[in-house]
Amino acid sequence: MKITTGLLFVATLTTLTACTSMKVDSEQNPDFDFSGVETYEWVQPPAKILDEEDTILNGNMQMALNNELSARGWKQVLDSDQADIQVVYYIKLAEHEEYTTPPSEGEPRLTGGGFTFNNDSGKWGYSDQSPDLNVYTVEIGTLSLLVYDTRNNEKAWSGTLQTKLNRSMPQEKQKEHLRRIARKITTRIP
Repeated sequence: MKITTGLLFVATLTTLTACTSMKVDSEQNPDFDFSGVETYEWVQPPAKILDEEDTILNGNMQMALNNELSARGWKQVLDSDQADIQVVYYIKLAEHEEYTTPPSEGEPRLTGGGFTFNNDSGKWGYSDQSPDLNVYTVEIGTLSLLVYDTRNNEKAWSGTLQTKLNRSMPQEKQKEHLRRIARKITTRIP
């Protein structure tokens, strides 16, 4: 029993940690009432957005969003005349540099050449030792999800979620990450 409880705690902590690294911002049109929404239609983002080099659409992301919208009791339709709302999404990609300090005493160290700062002399130099600062590049994805009222084409809700992406991880892990992303952003829809 102790092992099972411990494993459950670690799994929950891992999931919560992954979700807390997702930053979500949203805004709502206060005049739109979501309680009457029963159907939605997917629409393509404007060509101007899709033509930008850093913009992608991902079928797995749309599938994850579809599952979350369906879980709300909303039904996807293919005709605008039958839709209460129209939904559009797109993802912007950007590279971001992150910095870490070297491992502390007792942790494994990788030695290699690099720029280092010598605290004694107060100067930068090149050395075959572990640098004082490690730099690595990560990919940041920003998901934009927009909901429009089909009666007047006004925006009813918009949300953005920003998180680190690792497109080199196995496909199943990527799909699970996208499911967490979809759940996190759709919970902000009223």
